[in-house]
Amino acid sequence: MNFDALTIVRGRQTHLENQWRGWLQSEKKPDRWIIVGMDQDVIPPGQDDSIEVITNRVDGDGKTLPLAHARNLAANLSQSEYMVFLDVDCIAAPGMLREFEVALETSDRLWMGSPRYLPAGATLQDWSMEELAQSAIPHPIQPRLSTGELRESDEYEKFWSLCFAVSNQTFAKIGGFEESFAGYGAEDTDFAFAARDAGVPFGFACAIAYHQHHAVCKPPLNHFDAIVRNAIQFRRRWNVWPMESWLNAFVDRGLIRFDPEMDSIDILASPTKEDVEQATVLTPAGF
Repeated sequence: MNFDALTIVRGRQTHLENQWRGWLQSEKKPDRWIIVGMDQDVIPPGQDDSIEVITNRVDGDGKTLPLAHARNLAANLSQSEYMVFLDVDCIAAPGMLREFEVALETSDRLWMGSPRYLPAGATLQDWSMEELAQSAIPHPIQPRLSTGELRESDEYEKFWSLCFAVSNQTFAKIGGFEESFAGYGAEDTDFAFAARDAGVPFGFACAIAYHQHHAVCKPPLNHFDAIVRNAIQFRRRWNVWPMESWLNAFVDRGLIRFDPEMDSIDILASPTKEDVEQATVLTPAGF
């Protein structure tokens, strides 16, 4: 089974280099590693005869990251029957592609992997896969699977794009990522709901990826405009609100007027630079 690995990037060069180190240690290597830069050219982190590295770029409006556009371009550049999308913050565990291979041989569906979160400093110096495996922890809302375990699911709202596998044919059936979502927020869930709408089954595989630590803004005030805009668009497409916990956090700060029965959101104020700085924290696992 042939795979292309797809990654989109803005900054995060050290994380990209660590991802490359991970691919070189993979039990099954991708045929191609396709990297799309957002508003930047990609600096390939290395070369190896076993993996073809392809780079490209997309440009947005200079205000919001063209996440959906970048993912779709990466998919369009793919030449393999199967694709694995891996967030730039992630390092593939040696068995990740093997686990996805078993999953896709079992059932042609949208398969989400199993992200594990690393503590601060875990990848700043020289690191080994054994050290990453020992220090990484699962996210509390995602299922905990054992090696080789697959779990079918109808909880499409739990899909995250940071680590998933899909056939090229099924990606086309879903319609790719909706590019009218601009910037951060709801584009993942929209993709999953589009899969559900297209009759594409969903599931979880024990395909482990190690998420490199970085600061987080809680709530994500740094993406305030995009989250509000994308939430409104999502509501119009699917008649439900996404990201309610974040929207309620904005309510608590007096930034918006919102409740789930509303059809839109009233913006009362925008977060200041100081608000964003005060909400940015270094949590133990980066979530």
